[in-house]
Amino acid sequence: MKLIFKKNEADDVEVTMFKGTAEKPFSYIEMIKALLTGEVLDCDFDESISKEEQAQINDVLKEIETTAIETSEEDTGTEPDKT
Repeated sequence: MKLIFKKNEADDVEVTMFKGTAEKPFSYIEMIKALLTGEVLDCDFDESISKEEQAQINDVLKEIETTAIETSEEDTGTEPDKT
C-alpha cells in the first residue's frame, strides 16, 4: 500500500492511498487491515511536506506498523512474512 502525503490550500496534511494502481480516499481502517494482512506501507511526500514533518509522519507510521504486527502475531501465534 502506498501513501502519498501533501498539503492542501489550508496548509493541512492530506493523505491519498493507493492499492496497486487504484487511488482511494485515505482510511485508517483500510490501512490497519492491510498491515494486519502483512502488507508493507510505502510512503511518498510532496515537496510541501518539510523534512521535520516527514520524520514525524514516519515515526507515527512506524509505531502503527509495529503495533499492527505485534497484534497480528498475538492473534495467530506466528510471525508475518517480511518479504
